[in-house]
Amino acid sequence: MKIGLSIFVLLLGISTSSCKQEKKLPDNEVSNLWSHFLNTLEKNDKVAFKKASNETIRCYDCLENTPSEVQKMNLLRDTDSLWYDKIYDDLINIPIDQFIKNDFDILFNPQFVKILRDIDISFLEDNENEVKTVHILVTTTPPTAKFEGAQHSFSFTKTIDGLWKLNEISTIP
Repeated sequence: MKIGLSIFVLLLGISTSSCKQEKKLPDNEVSNLWSHFLNTLEKNDKVAFKKASNETIRCYDCLENTPSEVQKMNLLRDTDSLWYDKIYDDLINIPIDQFIKNDFDILFNPQFVKILRDIDISFLEDNENEVKTVHILVTTTPPTAKFEGAQHSFSFTKTIDGLWKLNEISTIP
């Protein structure tokens, strides 16, 4: 019994020391990033938005935010056996100029920006392949007895020169 307990404690110690946690971003860095992003949206400053974004933004909602886009996506699903791969490997990555032209005003209307400003955020960090990313989560539709609610996630990656760039907008669920 003592040997088993000793081995367990030893393994626990080894696993704890080998699973060093990444240095977490200070809350004020995330707050500053989010505040700057919201200010850009409130001012409808598309030049600043472009500067603060990657060359493409991963955005599924951008594929179906007008009736004609919904129709095109339905046709793709009905006629192309590789529709899923086409969507998630290619179409979902919207070039920034196209995003600004076709999606910015639809997504970031004043009512939605107010929701983003008024609701507390939470955030997750990851460091996949040495790329530091922060995902800012906003519960944009609170849960009810009949609906689980929804969140929007805004993902930012840190560039080599230390700037944060928006690279994804998604919804959960």
